[in-house]
Amino acid sequence: MTPDVGYCAGQYCDYATDTLGGLIAGDFDPFLTHKLKHASYGVQSRLTARAIVVEGSDGRRIALLKTDNYLAQDMLQRRVAQLLEDGDSGIGHAQILHHVTHNHSSAYSSTLAAGLFLFQDVFDARFFEFQARRMAAAIEQAAANLRPARMAAMEVPHRVYKGNVVRLATAIDGTPAGYPLEYGDRGLVVIRFDDLSDAAQPRPLAAWVNWGEHPESLDPHDLHSADFLAALERYVDRELGALLVFSQGDVGSAENSGDRDELIADDGSVCGRWPGDAEAPETDACAGGEGTIRDWNHKGYVQTERNVRFLADDILRAWALAGTAQARVPFTSDFTVDWRSAWVPGPMSHPLPTVSNCNTELTFGGDVGVPVLGLPDCSRNGIPGENPLTGLTATIHATLKAEGVPVPDHYSAPGVGLVEENARIHLQAMRLGEILLASCACEAQADLILNLESRANDVAGDLYAGFDWACLMPAFRDDPQYTQACAIQARYFDPDDAENNADQIPGDNLAPEAIARMRAQVHNDARGWDAPENVLSAESEPADTAQIRGNFTREEIQDLGVPGYRLVVGVGHAGDYNGYTVSYREYMNRDHYRKALTAYGPHTADYMVTRLVRLGAAMQNGPELAPEPLDLLAEVDELRQQTLSRTVGAASAVAFDAWQAGMPDDAGEPEPLQQPADITRFAMAQFVWRGGSTAIDNPRVTVQRETAPEQWVDHADQSGEVVTRVEFPDGVPGVLRTYAGMQEWIWTAGFEAYSAHPARLGSTPPGRYRFCVEGHTRQSFATQDYAFCSAPFTVSVWDGIAIENLNVGDDAIAFDVAPIVYPRTPGETAFPFIADNGSPRICDTCTFRPWARTGAFERAVIEVTGEEGESEGGAREVPVACGAQGRNCRAAISPAPEDRMTVRVFDTDGNTGSMEVR
Repeated sequence: MTPDVGYCAGQYCDYATDTLGGLIAGDFDPFLTHKLKHASYGVQSRLTARAIVVEGSDGRRIALLKTDNYLAQDMLQRRVAQLLEDGDSGIGHAQILHHVTHNHSSAYSSTLAAGLFLFQDVFDARFFEFQARRMAAAIEQAAANLRPARMAAMEVPHRVYKGNVVRLATAIDGTPAGYPLEYGDRGLVVIRFDDLSDAAQPRPLAAWVNWGEHPESLDPHDLHSADFLAALERYVDRELGALLVFSQGDVGSAENSGDRDELIADDGSVCGRWPGDAEAPETDACAGGEGTIRDWNHKGYVQTERNVRFLADDILRAWALAGTAQARVPFTSDFTVDWRSAWVPGPMSHPLPTVSNCNTELTFGGDVGVPVLGLPDCSRNGIPGENPLTGLTATIHATLKAEGVPVPDHYSAPGVGLVEENARIHLQAMRLGEILLASCACEAQADLILNLESRANDVAGDLYAGFDWACLMPAFRDDPQYTQACAIQARYFDPDDAENNADQIPGDNLAPEAIARMRAQVHNDARGWDAPENVLSAESEPADTAQIRGNFTREEIQDLGVPGYRLVVGVGHAGDYNGYTVSYREYMNRDHYRKALTAYGPHTADYMVTRLVRLGAAMQNGPELAPEPLDLLAEVDELRQQTLSRTVGAASAVAFDAWQAGMPDDAGEPEPLQQPADITRFAMAQFVWRGGSTAIDNPRVTVQRETAPEQWVDHADQSGEVVTRVEFPDGVPGVLRTYAGMQEWIWTAGFEAYSAHPARLGSTPPGRYRFCVEGHTRQSFATQDYAFCSAPFTVSVWDGIAIENLNVGDDAIAFDVAPIVYPRTPGETAFPFIADNGSPRICDTCTFRPWARTGAFERAVIEVTGEEGESEGGAREVPVACGAQGRNCRAAISPAPEDRMTVRVFDTDGNTGSMEVR
């Protein structure tokens, strides 16, 4: 699933301003995989398509398909379904829940929605077809390898690897808006599948995980990366011995780090603080080898790998608990599988998706908002500003609102073809026994997810309407009208938990009437806003707070005559893309990026959730989803999408096959060109070879370790442990050589050896290693496989610990061990990513792997040998007594005149340093 090197490496790659320069004299991708954006030059970690196919006791099947794509848009999924028609997986379009990780650091050229070309790059038929075939293959492989299985599920709280990107904000009227930075859906869900092929000894088979957090840790490094998923999958796959299939949850509000100043101990507790502008920790009570800075957003590969370890810990904990009496859903091998896939038209008040919506009040007040110009935001430039005319228009607007005239509170531009592929909403609900998976096909915020889960679960009366700042305010939190609401909110955000910093409340207008309106926007029943008779007023908030239709409809699944589900999971970024989806309160209170991408008006979230709950009820023998007034519009759009997807699918298949068949030959047979040198820790071993072109080759590289003479086992792979890069041809001559079959394609792999921080991530053991490569080349107009391993290379411990203040007396030797400071970078490498930013806190480009900065002194010895080398009994070691951190070291020793002595010191990770005394 990893894109060809050359395709732009995600949303943050720079625009391609160097194309002409590359043609003249620089590196140039002769296959033009990137268009608007800069080319990638290698792979930091590979991307994957992973699928779990589940067949219920009733014989019905669904596929849970994960990819590391940026978006989960419908046309690609339809192409996957077209490919599956030729197989025997038993899976069709409606049975696929395609959930993406929303990766920002790899290519995405699989949509015709032109607005996304600005975020990623232009549609590419080769890329589209490649992805579709890999996704279909994942489903086919899963279906072909069905095993008798049992299923259980658990939800556990997790805190470390999440932060609220919306954070503290202030509404137009000055009331608190946004969210606390620690607010979100903290329920980490793990569905556990065990292989019962041997019923007496069940084995781990797969783990389906739901958690909300943007993979947005990186910057424009021009390397394809799976972001945090690479390390997370590595941790869980290896330790569990089962496949991790990840899905997003409240991804629309989960993006940043939480409290980024915290130092986190290995058990997840806070053990210190290191503010972002400080040269050193403010407080540090962390045990040796612990203390991860809880800061990863745009902080590079290393901080991502360190912090996501805590998420892996809790996934493993949830897996274990799923097999106990504490499981939310106990083990079962007899469960129903069902699905509902509904293409729902937009509400009558907002029938088509829009983008870049602007607040009307601000425009009437003199700051005119222009949709699309600031895509995706509403563009405001203070024009025309305050003047007599805008004062008059503002007064007119306020008067009309006070008189109950339904002036729309917002206006926007069409989104179909810019962001959305479809002019309707794809809602999916899938049942696995007592588990409901529900997808809004949107970038859901926490309020949507938590409301959905509270309305469809098997507990009546616990409906959560959304975050209410007043529940944190002493003057308002005890209002009896909202006592229950505040108690329910405390389950998701406990104001008494000091780590939540609940005393940080934004805004400067806490007047009772303003807070009353805020609370009405959150808690009032939204029921009826989408009724035909309310079409004109649905997007105009009334002056009377009692008439406001708030965040969500107060309808629970029990109101539909069914019991509800033991576990409800809201899935974000699945099935299609309808933009961010904020709650009514967050839509109404100010202009902002996430509101600008909410596609169907202020009640979009409720429109989706209400129908998802009803789909869930239908699978428990409740009523099927009722017809919508604009169903005809949806049917017309379905015909359009069917026709277009069939056309694009057929064309992309032909284009991809023709492209593959017409590839020019590569010059030279694949072979090693430069063998890796021996290294110590805190260096990078590099292997260079001739391979295939980027159009045909994206080599898979592992590093193996010798465990016994000529016994090699895999030690590291491309889950972020081994990086690769390619040398592109030079300018026009290189392009001509490529298509004449005369271009050599030189690839390099890099592997760092190091001592780790935190220590539990594991340092590189000393020993013998080798690179092993598998790839493809084009020879004699046919694609051929190649595979070989490098010559072995040795990794030794670092030997740079310095000894100072040496004093040799007649009967003693004294010295100090200098502070143990490790190298910050591996020195010169083939990877331009490597650079020291000079920060004492976080270096986001020093290394690819989690190097420790400093070591801890452990012991010192004096090695004594005779004049002719070792004495008859071998080298003699004299123990040395040292103070804290290796200071004031002293050894009582009276050597013979012919003895040779060496002081040798060690840190706790086996690294060493030495000084010859004589």
